[in-house]
Amino acid sequence: MLANANDSMVLAKDVLDNSGRVLLTAGVTLRPETIGLLRKHQVVSIWVKDKYDSRNREITSIQNLTCAATRLKLIYNVQNAFSNHEKFSVYLTELQQVITQVVCELSAREYVLIYLNDIQIKSEYLFMHSVNVGLFAIAIGMAMGLEEEELILLGMGGLLHDYGKTRVPPQILNKNGPLSWKEFCQVKEHAAIGYNLLRLEERLDHRVKLMALQHHERCDGRGYPWGITGSEIHPLAKIVAVADVYDALTTDRVYRPRMEPYQAIAIINQGIGSQFDEVVVRAFNQVAVPYNIGNVVTLDNGLRGAVIRINTSQPARPVVWTEQGPLNLMHEPDINIVTVI
Repeated sequence: MLANANDSMVLAKDVLDNSGRVLLTAGVTLRPETIGLLRKHQVVSIWVKDKYDSRNREITSIQNLTCAATRLKLIYNVQNAFSNHEKFSVYLTELQQVITQVVCELSAREYVLIYLNDIQIKSEYLFMHSVNVGLFAIAIGMAMGLEEEELILLGMGGLLHDYGKTRVPPQILNKNGPLSWKEFCQVKEHAAIGYNLLRLEERLDHRVKLMALQHHERCDGRGYPWGITGSEIHPLAKIVAVADVYDALTTDRVYRPRMEPYQAIAIINQGIGSQFDEVVVRAFNQVAVPYNIGNVVTLDNGLRGAVIRINTSQPARPVVWTEQGPLNLMHEPDINIVTVI
């Protein structure tokens, strides 16, 4: 019953008004103003998540998204597909098979998390980035409850989203410093170039081609190449957009060092509604782990501690060991991490 609702409860299902319009979406944390909105619309009852999610696990290590052999196979085939345009179709078949295997393996797991202690293999940035974006997109799609077919398409879309960069001069892609306006315009062309190249592949699903075209579009219309908004952007492209930015921010580049996961996650959340789709970011937050095991943090109650366990259902609310003992932030909604030391 709504009368029993209070701050910090999390909606388990969308709340609709009498006309079927969505007032609040699942995953939103209740606040006084949201409870007031529900009362204004005469909502009587809501579904909320159990305070202590029975599916949650407190874990001290996180399984990699893929094993080293599978990651190497993906990198090898992406590199060959990007470097040998005349044999692109051959490597496309292999990539499809590997991505299907990855989706099957991840779907069988109890939980899937994006953790940046994941296997790192030395490779040229473009190829490693493409593989990471494919894997991250699958993880986000799983959090959104997508079916296997769409997860496979997401993986392929992530792998091929930057295919157009094979036609951008390497001295621009790897420039150690800010790009000129002319150089930036050349880089921006990769989305349309990639789409036009992939469009020639008749066996490739059109949604994969759209992910290459639209992964730099923004919800507010300030993206490229078309400057389209909201519902005009394909839903799968919105997922690849988040995966793309997260990997880019958390990877060392020639012109800047990588960000820490919690910093990159904060930037993505700041882009909700302007750059990124809210539903996608909410799913991203369910799988992206902002704090590594061992991170020393300070809390807003004045305590300092170290992250010792991750909650699988709320990775941003870990278990922190303090001088007063362990604090599970999933069970302490009024205590927050304010800094990472």
